[in-house]
Amino acid sequence: MFVPLYFFHRYQTEAVSKLIGGLDYNYAVKGGNQTIIKRIDGETERKALQTLLKTIDVKTIAIPKRVLELFPPRAMGYGRDRESFKSKNGISFDPFGAVETASEMTLSLLLHPERALRLIQHKSLDNNQLGLSEVIDTLIEKSFNKNHKDTYNQELQNVVNSQVLNQLFYLAANENTYKQVNAIVNAKLDEIITLLKAKKTSPVQKIYNTEMIKSIERFKNNPSKFKKTNAPNIPDGSPIGME
Repeated sequence: MFVPLYFFHRYQTEAVSKLIGGLDYNYAVKGGNQTIIKRIDGETERKALQTLLKTIDVKTIAIPKRVLELFPPRAMGYGRDRESFKSKNGISFDPFGAVETASEMTLSLLLHPERALRLIQHKSLDNNQLGLSEVIDTLIEKSFNKNHKDTYNQELQNVVNSQVLNQLFYLAANENTYKQVNAIVNAKLDEIITLLKAKKTSPVQKIYNTEMIKSIERFKNNPSKFKKTNAPNIPDGSPIGME
């Protein structure tokens, strides 16, 4: 029962993402005086982006500690099915996996290669439009620039940050788009390295940041070897309760 509540935002997330780099259009008929096609205006795009990024905010998607105490290990004979949270913890509940799945859902929509290209094209036609560079800058601000005193939230932030990197790698290595997309994403990866190197963090967080820097450098050295890693599959949504 907790699964559909946790992912209650899944369809609205997909709908809002369509406003970013989006188009408003009609299949007009002759003499109908309908708007044939127009770009979603930049102000609406920016509002949509801020709304969308709330769905990767750890303080929004972290399962509260008090709720975690209600989830015992799976009982014998009651395995996980397609409507259950997936787990990398064996029989115990995996709060990291829930955040990983939720953040991948949002990021795969936001950083879809076709959307990234439309953002560049629309920006070239009207400088007031939201551009790909601005999207990634805002994403970095809402992920790698976030720090939490609570160690649980900070670990979840690392899960989100890993997903951000994973999606950026996928976009930078994509061969089915124009080179402008690859160039912008690669430049932003360099900025993330600079950001991580400058951060003053705890010894444990420094270990994580060092590994993220190494993963970016490995990717930059040979992007053709990149293979996108997938988060645990999102449980089935509609229809719920059907075999």
